[in-house]
Amino acid sequence: MELDALKEIWKGAGEKKEQLPGNTEILNMLNKSSKSPVAKMMRNVLAEAIIIIVSFGAVAIFYFTAFKGRFSSIAWVYVVIAALFVFYYYRKWKLLNEMQCVACQVKSNLKRQVRTLEKYIRFYLLAGTAMVPLVFIFLGVLFYYKFPAGSLGFILPPLQNTATSIPLQNAGPSMLKASFIWVVCLFLVTIFVYRGSRWFINRLYGQHILKLKQLIDQMEEE
Repeated sequence: MELDALKEIWKGAGEKKEQLPGNTEILNMLNKSSKSPVAKMMRNVLAEAIIIIVSFGAVAIFYFTAFKGRFSSIAWVYVVIAALFVFYYYRKWKLLNEMQCVACQVKSNLKRQVRTLEKYIRFYLLAGTAMVPLVFIFLGVLFYYKFPAGSLGFILPPLQNTATSIPLQNAGPSMLKASFIWVVCLFLVTIFVYRGSRWFINRLYGQHILKLKQLIDQMEEE
């Protein structure tokens, strides 16, 4: 088995005074192979970065050019979010790339880097989940003030009903009802996004991190 082979290589490397050849063999199996956990995670990071750049860039271009630029603020929000994502992916890619350092002490570095990678993944999950309600709130407030006459009354009640000239104070119950619906919808959407993101992130990174941790634990036992 691959794990048994890795254990034998690691054990043999520890008995030699020259550590570099043993480290090189281990890292080749851990990181250079197309089926290794690190290689798979690096491909996933690259794929995610490309998807974010293409999709968010397309949405930003649309809002920059459509509606005569009335919603350029939405475009800038997508640009900023995409930039933050790309910066995060760069840091994670850099960390994964460092795991292939043949001049480092393999076991100690892997343990430290896996812990750092787990922190990145937790931040990714929490930040990605929190971004959903924040974007919804921003869009709701933007639409509310962009359409004060009630053109989007199905999203929020208008400041004043132009057809019946109902003053703002009489719109209190409908405002409260709309706010309640928004809060419930945001809560449900956030829960759904959190659960979906946790499953998705586990498929992309969690299972591969677990394999690395299991390998390190078994090496510790040796």
